[in-house]
Amino acid sequence: MKVTIVLLALMVIPVHGQEHFEPFPNGSATQYHIDLTRIFASPNAERADRSTIRRDLAALQALRGHVTGSGENLLRALQKNDALQMRVARHAMYLYLRYAMDTRDEKSREESDALGIEVDAGSAFLRQEILHPSDARLAAMMKADARLKTYRYAIESIRRWRTHTLSEPEENLLDQTEPVGLQWQFDLYQRLISGVPSSRPTSEEAFRKRWEALDSERDLFAFTLTRLAASGNVFAHLRHFDDAAQWSYFARDLTRRGVTSLLGRLANAAETYKRYQRLRADHIAKTTGHDDVNVWDLSAEPAPSSFNAPRFTIDAARQIIIEATSPLGAEYGREIAALLDPANGRMDIVPGPHRKSGGFSEGAIGTDSVFFSGGFGGSYDNIRVLMHESTHAVQRQLMTAAHVPVMYAKGPNYLPEALAIFNELVLADFMASRAKTPGDRVFYLQQFLDGKGMIAFVVAPEAELEEAVYDGVAAGRIHGADDLDALTKRIYDRYSIWPAKHDQLKGQWMAVPLMYEDPFYDLNYVYGGIIALRMYSMYTKDPSSFAHRYVAMMRNGYTAPAATLLKDFFGIDLNDPELVTDVVRMLDARVEQLRAAYER
Repeated sequence: MKVTIVLLALMVIPVHGQEHFEPFPNGSATQYHIDLTRIFASPNAERADRSTIRRDLAALQALRGHVTGSGENLLRALQKNDALQMRVARHAMYLYLRYAMDTRDEKSREESDALGIEVDAGSAFLRQEILHPSDARLAAMMKADARLKTYRYAIESIRRWRTHTLSEPEENLLDQTEPVGLQWQFDLYQRLISGVPSSRPTSEEAFRKRWEALDSERDLFAFTLTRLAASGNVFAHLRHFDDAAQWSYFARDLTRRGVTSLLGRLANAAETYKRYQRLRADHIAKTTGHDDVNVWDLSAEPAPSSFNAPRFTIDAARQIIIEATSPLGAEYGREIAALLDPANGRMDIVPGPHRKSGGFSEGAIGTDSVFFSGGFGGSYDNIRVLMHESTHAVQRQLMTAAHVPVMYAKGPNYLPEALAIFNELVLADFMASRAKTPGDRVFYLQQFLDGKGMIAFVVAPEAELEEAVYDGVAAGRIHGADDLDALTKRIYDRYSIWPAKHDQLKGQWMAVPLMYEDPFYDLNYVYGGIIALRMYSMYTKDPSSFAHRYVAMMRNGYTAPAATLLKDFFGIDLNDPELVTDVVRMLDARVEQLRAAYER
């Protein structure tokens, strides 16, 4: 332990006063590129292997019309589909990584999309045929062949869509029309937002210019969002849902009633977030001597004189993540170390031209997961993203080792997000516990709260606003930008101290990209943030017991509804009114901890 701390001290280098920082010391940058030959020997080999996909698809289609003729047929169809999807995922991973490494390679991304569409269309009959038998008939097949038990939840997950699934020709028609009806809005949004300055202005002038740029196109933004809401509701009705919100929630085993209840509890507890915002503002006022603190001052907050914002070499980052996650046990430790080891060719993180921005992990059951980023520069945020995405990568590795069927490799997004957000909290606390100066400690305590600790309160107004926009459009109450401004101000005032001070923030509906790109996805961060905080509370009380549950759930895969998995592995009840109460109590304590650190 002492050796590790000494090594970290040598590898962490302050930014201030340093003209150049090299995150890849001793020429190690050449080691941090993904070895694509581990997936396919060459682009030609990948293209040639697509014939195997089509052969597997043809073998599956040979069962068309007979899938539920017997338990044996049903089992064979599910197994063939599993193998097919595993192979397709490997191709999708390879092709998307080629695009991410060089975004000029649009052909790879297009070929990946085309291959996915082809397989989805060719295998759609499987879902249709599983929907048809009566419950009694299906129960008899399950009883006659015990091997079907493995796929029980997969079958149930398909059949719960019975009242929302149309005939196969109608489904094929919707598959073709939904992209046309629901995707042009984000394309237009991207064009509109491309001319808007940075989303984190650090001065009054930058803040003003950003909102002037947004306001100059507010009518087109309003047109885009209201048309998206109207179209989403229409497609939801075609699938026999009341509205787009219910459709989206149903897909995640959530209900409108449950979501409304959770958002209401968060709104009622939002004073915790406001208290944190006031604490940050008061601290900035004290350190700068300015009485009038504004929202842009949060981004431009000066560091205490004793604090040098740290930067880390990639070697230090690897060691930090390995040590921070060590309480999760040997199995987790082996997988995270293997991912981070440059000798394994599973990280691509060296900056360069034409690379996709941001960071993500890619992988599939049966294929080693990898991590990609636009470029590791040594900031704490770089490590945070690596910590988050490595969680997803490790989970895939654990599921592969446990031979989890492909159908159970993915669950409602808020649950894997919760697992990864938990690790972000672990990272921030790990760094705070090893802070060598008061300034360091303040920095990491803020990272805990700003990074993901307060995310449920940050995103809840976005989720509430999105639902209200769709309702308002359907009811004819929302027609344009003025209506959206009024709605946004009313909702955001409940969560934040800043809309009352800066009238421009009533236009926040223009500045939430996910609302246009992936409607209702933001809700995953609300649920994910709350679950992660509840997990973290359990972890701090009994690390060993929690680690066993955490790794067991990751290894298990998504073999039941998320609510069931949370109860079985962690004893968390999403419908428990005390869930938010417990989380808020923990956040209140963290805010007071930061207050004490400020005073010191």
